[in-house]
Amino acid sequence: MITNNQNHGQNYVQALKKKYEFQMEEAKANLALYFSSSNLAAIGEHSDLLAEHDRWVEQYANAKDKLEALMSLYEN
Repeated sequence: MITNNQNHGQNYVQALKKKYEFQMEEAKANLALYFSSSNLAAIGEHSDLLAEHDRWVEQYANAKDKLEALMSLYEN
């Protein structure tokens, strides 16, 4: 674990944490939209839905991995 006593460094850790949390929430919201059969008009422009689903699952997984790594390095 890396310890960081400098306040400005902690600001970057918090900013990264919020960034990764946002990316996870964005991915979940888009997946919920794509998996909802009641909102087909919103997804009509995407001809390859499997690729679109995969894109959002990948974004969620990447953000989650980064958040977990960040927290293991800079536990608060």
